[in-house]
Amino acid sequence: MKGLGVKAYIEIIRPSIVAMAAFGTFIGAFIAGAKLSQMLCLSLAAALIAGAGIVLNDYYDCEIDRINAPHRPLPSGRIKKSSAIAYALVLFAAGILLSSFVNAYCISLAAINTLLEFLYARNFKRIAIVGNAVDSWFAASTLIFGGLATLNLGAIWILSVIAFFANMGREIYGDIEDVKGDRALGLKTLPVVTSVEIAEFVARFFIILSVILSPLPYLLGIFGAKYLFFIGVADAVFIYSLFQPPKTNQKLTKLAMVIALFGFLAAGL
Repeated sequence: MKGLGVKAYIEIIRPSIVAMAAFGTFIGAFIAGAKLSQMLCLSLAAALIAGAGIVLNDYYDCEIDRINAPHRPLPSGRIKKSSAIAYALVLFAAGILLSSFVNAYCISLAAINTLLEFLYARNFKRIAIVGNAVDSWFAASTLIFGGLATLNLGAIWILSVIAFFANMGREIYGDIEDVKGDRALGLKTLPVVTSVEIAEFVARFFIILSVILSPLPYLLGIFGAKYLFFIGVADAVFIYSLFQPPKTNQKLTKLAMVIALFGFLAAGL
């Protein structure tokens, strides 16, 4: 039983999402020319804060998840709600502490994102577009978080904007996938307050916008052919995802974002 309990605490932080937060931060720090110790410290900090945010989100979404995802640790009863809150607070504190070992800019962003995680889980997530934008900021800010190690943010700003728009599209597709449970519980996500068709149009708009902007670092001479190759593959997956149902789109856009991150990494080599 003890082993099953540990497994639930790992499962609730969504290791794949936490890994992407860490990877994004590592890439941002790498592009900015940070030391290896700074890269590792900030990557772990980002992973802890992202994990804490996911736990907090599941805490506030427990009733929603009884409809949309009853298998998750909280609605299934494998983790108590009081334990989830304590777990989130420990992860947040550890993440902020780690970021303080780098510089004041990093600890400031860590503290800001911690506050935003609380507001997002409790309030913003339930507001159409606003919740999607805050979540997309979390995804984009991992690159900025890494770049703050040296304050060399020139190219990182452009990459962050591209990541923001791609994540906006992906998040809205996620709302479309969860529309049944969200409507039943009276949430005000975009497909609920408008329609699935309008939400899908907006999601496609953001993904296409990210694809249009993606060659910009190459065209500006910031990155070379290696970046263009990876970003071209990612863009192809993004475009293909637009013609798939929401659940498949979620998987494909996550794959495309991972490929794009490898493109960002290759660009910095």
